[in-house]
Amino acid sequence: MKPSTFKSGTWAAVILAATGLFALFSVLARGLPAVPGVLRGDWDVVLTTLGLVSVGLTLSLLIGGGLALLTWLARLPTAADLLISVAYLIPPFIGATAWLAALGPGNVFTGRAILPVYSPFGIELAWVTHYAPLAYLLVRAALSAQGEGPLLAARVHGLNSVQGLRRVVLPLIWPGVGAAAALIGLSLLGNFGVPAVLGFPAKIYTLSTLAYARLLNPTLADPLSAASGVAWLLVVAALPALLIRPRTPAGDPAADFGLPTPRRLRRLAWAAVSLWTLIALALPLAATLLLAFKPAYRPGFTLENFAGALALDSVRRGLWHSVWLALGAAAICALLGLWIARAGQGSRLAGAAQRLLTLPYLLPGTLLALGLILAFGRTALYATPLFLMLAYLLRFLAPGVEGGRSAATPGAANLEFAARLHRVRRWPTFWRVTLPLARPHLVASFLVIYPLALSEVTLSALLYAPGAETAGVGVLNLLSEGNLRGAAALATVLLLLSLPTLLVPRGRA
Repeated sequence: MKPSTFKSGTWAAVILAATGLFALFSVLARGLPAVPGVLRGDWDVVLTTLGLVSVGLTLSLLIGGGLALLTWLARLPTAADLLISVAYLIPPFIGATAWLAALGPGNVFTGRAILPVYSPFGIELAWVTHYAPLAYLLVRAALSAQGEGPLLAARVHGLNSVQGLRRVVLPLIWPGVGAAAALIGLSLLGNFGVPAVLGFPAKIYTLSTLAYARLLNPTLADPLSAASGVAWLLVVAALPALLIRPRTPAGDPAADFGLPTPRRLRRLAWAAVSLWTLIALALPLAATLLLAFKPAYRPGFTLENFAGALALDSVRRGLWHSVWLALGAAAICALLGLWIARAGQGSRLAGAAQRLLTLPYLLPGTLLALGLILAFGRTALYATPLFLMLAYLLRFLAPGVEGGRSAATPGAANLEFAARLHRVRRWPTFWRVTLPLARPHLVASFLVIYPLALSEVTLSALLYAPGAETAGVGVLNLLSEGNLRGAAALATVLLLLSLPTLLVPRGRA
């Protein structure tokens, strides 16, 4: 690729990084004077947020890490990974809706509340069933990176299995556990959908939902400043996790010595996987599907709930907007990520911009949304679907850049160099060499970003306007109106729209 391509990719990275930074700094500058007032009046929300996040993080790590350790010791096949991790592919606010359908008032089984889901318990339930699989994937990856060598060495030196795990294996995977804790903590802190679904009716606020409530409060003299003041507290709470630098644990994943696995351990591991799948996936999904297809006052099944939800103009517009925004954002982020990642190989400036582009992805989405309102609120772009597209691009570009880095292999660079030696022009080289080699990584990036953008709700709830709704906002609006069956039907449609990408094997992508 010619230097001009590197230069243009560098400028693209710098411009996008500068846009994101400008939005973040705008909200922090606007909210600084309001921080003392927030601390005086909303300290209880700060404590509630920290308490909920701490409990959710601890439970997610214990359950996900425990399942990872158990399946690794029992050497279960990849089918176990799929059964545990598939719950993570369901958006959190849809998971919250599913738990309402399973346990909440008007649930499909008894018609009365089985457990108090409009409560901290319900928020933790929805959080843990979504983020424990993420902890599982990250801890299992750290264990797999070590191979069986450390455990075998511990046994050779006279330690039993429990002592080998406690003294040898666990200390080696602490970097991976720390990285998992940082990522899950940031995700919990910025999560808006679950507290909005299960917290608003019980007047339980977290910092993310408090910023939303402040922004829409007509009694405040300056709602935007009040919301930005809450955003400051989000940044302060996120700093410890942002300062953790993940380290890849050293090890030899190929060191598989075929250690004997007791049958009792394998049975125990499969029982744990089956129990998790039943509780975290089968029960809420079955309740959602039953509620979506069940009529209100008579037995049998019907499509009335789908027809009623889709009869609303706002729901139809929201679905249309969500689909084309998700397809467009996923495709653009994948291609733009490849372009920027390749520029980062030849430019320190582009490399620095790439690191800055991770901030909108890691920091709570509330910060980005408020910053974009401040930066573009007086332009014609504001309150349009294109405004949401800009927000999605800034939010989800980081996974696209990561996929681009995976595609930028030495072998690909050598083939492009060979094309240049044979006097093939820049764009023919890109279309005939670069894109075919990068296609699997582009597909993988698309498959990661599309479901996230399709069911995105944090940015949408703050940035949408009448006529520019999304499907996630539609679910929240139906729930706020008490239309649980309509919300379950719309959530089912979103899951069906995501299903094709969820069924594509990631390894082949």
